[in-house]
Amino acid sequence: MPVTLLTAGHSPRIWTAQKVSTAEELLERSSPEDHRRSQDLIQSSFLRSLFHSSHVSASEHGFVWAVFHAYSEHHDLTIRPEDVWFSILTQLSFFVNAHAEELRSFFVAHEGQKELEVIDAGSIKSVDFGALALRMSKLIEDNVLDKELRAWIMPEFSTTTESDRVVAAILMMGTMKKYFSYRIGLMWNTVCHPPR
Repeated sequence: MPVTLLTAGHSPRIWTAQKVSTAEELLERSSPEDHRRSQDLIQSSFLRSLFHSSHVSASEHGFVWAVFHAYSEHHDLTIRPEDVWFSILTQLSFFVNAHAEELRSFFVAHEGQKELEVIDAGSIKSVDFGALALRMSKLIEDNVLDKELRAWIMPEFSTTTESDRVVAAILMMGTMKKYFSYRIGLMWNTVCHPPR
C-alpha cells in the first residue's frame, strides 16, 4: 500500500544551527566525552571540502535530532536508506551486547572472546582504518555460524558509499564485541640506507 506524505503549505526554513568547520570540531561537539579522552583525531570520513560546501552541525543524537528539528522547525530533510539501516543496526548491537550469553549459540561456537587480527603496512597516521574495519568484518564473517551475517549487515542500496560500508563494518564489530576481541598490527615500511 503506498504511503503519501502531505507537505506543509509553506516553504521550508533555512537551517541556522551552529556550523562546524573541521572534523575535530565535529567530534568535540557531537561527543564531548570521547573528545576529552582522545589525544588526536587520526582519520575522518569527512572530507575537508565537505565542511566548506555543506552546513554540517554537530549533535550527540544526530539522526533523531535532525528528524526532530526538521519536523518541528519546518526544515527540509533528506534521509537515505543507510541512515535508517544504521539506526536499526545500532539498536540491534545494544540488544546483542545486553544479551550476549543468551544469544551466543546463534552467533558463535566458541566460549569467551576469540582474538581476530588484521595486519597492514604503514603507520597510525598513514594506514586506512576504514579498509582495516572492512577486513576485520570479513574475519568476523569467517568465524560466525551464519556466513550470511556480514552480507545481511552490509548496506547495498543505490545510495551506498564506501564510507557507508565502513560504518556497517564498525557496527558489526561493535555488535560482536562480546564474542571477539580485535587487534590491528601495523608494520613499518622502512628502507635502510647505508651511511655515507
